Amino acid sequence: MNQFIRHLRPFTVRRLFLCLLLPALFFTSPGTATSKSLTVLTSFSEAPVKALVDDFVKQNPDVNVEIIYRRTLPALRVLDHNRGMPVDVMMSSSPTFFNTLDKAGQLAPLPNLAMTPEWLQPHTLGLSKQVATIGYSGVGIMFNRRYLEKYNLPEPQHWQDLASPVWMGHVMMSAPSQSGTTHMMLENILQTFGWQKGWALIMQIGGNISSITARSFGVSEGITRGLAAAGLVVDSYAYNSQSRFSYIGFNYIPDSIILPTYFAISRATKNRTTAESFIHYLLSPAGQKIISTKEMRKMALTEPALAQQHDFVTDQQLLFSREHVVNALFDQAITQQLPKLRMAWATIYQAEEIAKKNPANWRIDLITKAREKASQIPLDEAAAAKTNLLNNFSNIHDRQHLNPDAEKTMYQWRKQVEENLNQAITFANQAMKSQ
Repeated sequence: MNQFIRHLRPFTVRRLFLCLLLPALFFTSPGTATSKSLTVLTSFSEAPVKALVDDFVKQNPDVNVEIIYRRTLPALRVLDHNRGMPVDVMMSSSPTFFNTLDKAGQLAPLPNLAMTPEWLQPHTLGLSKQVATIGYSGVGIMFNRRYLEKYNLPEPQHWQDLASPVWMGHVMMSAPSQSGTTHMMLENILQTFGWQKGWALIMQIGGNISSITARSFGVSEGITRGLAAAGLVVDSYAYNSQSRFSYIGFNYIPDSIILPTYFAISRATKNRTTAESFIHYLLSPAGQKIISTKEMRKMALTEPALAQQHDFVTDQQLLFSREHVVNALFDQAITQQLPKLRMAWATIYQAEEIAKKNPANWRIDLITKAREKASQIPLDEAAAAKTNLLNNFSNIHDRQHLNPDAEKTMYQWRKQVEENLNQAITFANQAMKSQ
């Protein structure tokens, strides 16, 4: 045999070696090939997630992690259509995102280790055992002190502060249809003040908005850069900016929502073992330290104080059932109407200044009518709860199967709000005339 090999040409020997090696490569155990990779889908920005993943990989150098960053609605589309390379785990602060996945049967059971602390459970909105919490956040108003000084603006403390005329053109906000956390803040206002008064407050805040961002962290970036004075944000974004820029301030809104940071394993995962290892890391002292420090800036599961200071608990049935209707209303009434909405409220404020100097009943009546029109949305709470309407909007995240009735309804809303704002401007202009 040795003589036979000795007489083979070098090329033939190499080819023989490859023939012996290739079967070993192709018939490697499937678990070995896939258990050391992990695909993470998240609605968070890059910096906080990268800090977590880098530390996890440092402790598990044989794991290759790929991160997909998407807003909540595009994230749902990824899970619906990305069959070629399934996502293994998902991270987000949006309960509606995970509720949608849970109802669709896209979540796998979690290991027993991933239990939510009792003090945080009221804020998890009844999500199933397929969803774990790895930390939590509060919400409030982030502001730029230099900007406040430049324009002589007061430090904002409450939702209502951002509706004051002095904030005209100084507020930033993200679109709730693109940000699950912003949608939670919107629902917080509606459930605190009621449907009619809540929307009136939101419309008035909308009149002060300078721009609407596509991502929630775009608000914190814009305020840090001095593009606006203040905006509604999750505390972690504000604290991240504060750590780098001393002129950034933040105030928690009293008795506002608590936002757990959720984690789930996809039912389609082929890397269950690695996914569970990632959960164990997130809940370990090392993982919790990263979550509560550095870029992540979440409250760890060992820090219950903030959650215990907030009694407000979102009505989960209202939140989940009308999610798409509320977001579509915001888009049609505020996002699509922003220039006209600003004009309406600016005209109303001008009329109110004139009324202070020259008060008259007819003038006050016109201003009252203008305010009513500028605050009005084309849907009352009873209509927003109707089954037919909710069903029409249930698949609004799926662009390929958008219900034509939903499109027609949104068009009608947009035209009605436009007409209301035109009437508000007319009333306010009439109030500024001398009689």
